[in-house]
Amino acid sequence: MMPVVRISDATWDRLKRYARPLEDTPDDVIRTALDALDKTLGKTPPKPIRAAPKPRGKKTPQREFRNPLMRVLLDLGGAAFSKDIRDRMEPEVRSMLGAADLAPVSSGDPRWWNAVCWERNDLKKEGLMRSDSDRGIWELSEDGLREARRLSE
Repeated sequence: MMPVVRISDATWDRLKRYARPLEDTPDDVIRTALDALDKTLGKTPPKPIRAAPKPRGKKTPQREFRNPLMRVLLDLGGAAFSKDIRDRMEPEVRSMLGAADLAPVSSGDPRWWNAVCWERNDLKKEGLMRSDSDRGIWELSEDGLREARRLSE
């Protein structure tokens, strides 16, 4: 099991500035920062653990998950637990997923779900999803509900 680290939204935003979308995980960015700190302090970084080769193939762009996410949320009444959203989204997006999308990221989740989570973060920033929902609940804002209804027409 991997440890869970909670960080502020501001730190999360800083992490994203240094990440290559749909390639780098938060662990990759933190490891790169720690390597730079080791170098600055004159310490020898630990030898990297050899990762399994990344699957070849094209990854579905994060933005492609926006409309399916909003439609699924609308179908679930505008708000739902993330697990329920994932369960409903998987069959919706399965036809657009390749091997690279199905490969696990450091959390163990498939890359496509990681991309959905990043897209959710962007929707929150744009005001289409609420940022004050209870933990584990993803919820469309009033603007998000209007946009989801428009997409479903």
